[in-house]
Amino acid sequence: MFLYSNVSFLLVKLRTSLDTSDQKEYAEIKRRLETDAETGGRRLQMNIKDYVPIPELEKCRNLLCIQPHPDDNEVGAGATIAKLAGNGCRITYLTVTDGSKGTDDPRISVQELAGIRRKETEDAGKLLGVSSFRYLDYVDGSYPDERELCERIVPVIREVRPEIVMTVDPFLPYEVHPDHRRVGMAAAQACLFASNIHFGIAGGKLPEKWDVNGVAFQSTAYPNTFVDVDDTWEIRNKAILAHKSQFDPKSFELLGMYFDYKSRQYAEGKDFERAEAFKVLAPICLHMSVDTIGL
Repeated sequence: MFLYSNVSFLLVKLRTSLDTSDQKEYAEIKRRLETDAETGGRRLQMNIKDYVPIPELEKCRNLLCIQPHPDDNEVGAGATIAKLAGNGCRITYLTVTDGSKGTDDPRISVQELAGIRRKETEDAGKLLGVSSFRYLDYVDGSYPDERELCERIVPVIREVRPEIVMTVDPFLPYEVHPDHRRVGMAAAQACLFASNIHFGIAGGKLPEKWDVNGVAFQSTAYPNTFVDVDDTWEIRNKAILAHKSQFDPKSFELLGMYFDYKSRQYAEGKDFERAEAFKVLAPICLHMSVDTIGL
């Protein structure tokens, strides 16, 4: 049930996010919201989805995937990335840390592993059809500050101009890895601020803003979008195994069984066998929206 304490805020954000060509849609949404607010919501049992539809991930044609470490994209969303790329979507990877702490082997230095993992990132991404690769080059485990991260991600969003930004879910219950929590939160914040011309002013010059249509959180406990990945599941597994410093075929057997089980669980009741799951939200749902948890 939509709570009306946010009506004014929602209308302002809708008006600023819709193009001039969408003003008829805005007027209709405004009429329905105001009518519902006047009647205390009793006239129509409306849901926030009626006003702010869930962005359609599978229709995306320009996707920015922001991952804390090399391999997070493949593990959480590799089959979907491959499917979108196969449908003509341009995919850009932004990797935040160098993954240099991802080994217990004392014979490999952190500098050496950082180079290995960058190559693995590109080998895996190319298998999935990724178009370009960008890096922020934080040292693995350095736990970058959210604000600093956000300030570095916003210019990337404005340059890449994605329709949807995909990242790890910082709201995942029991997630304790600081890199995941901070990167996911900073990426979501950047999706809000990339559309604000007063954010990231350099030399007194107003930057060119960019409005992101949606944020897709992977590895989420609150999915609202399930992507049929029957045709791309195997290439996803190959991409994961391209991270040879992290996985080998033998050690992947048990983990692969778990991934397969989860994909089939996500697809239960649907007309496909395997799915990857996401929480996809419009950016306006990421601030002062009391209904976002139920979307």
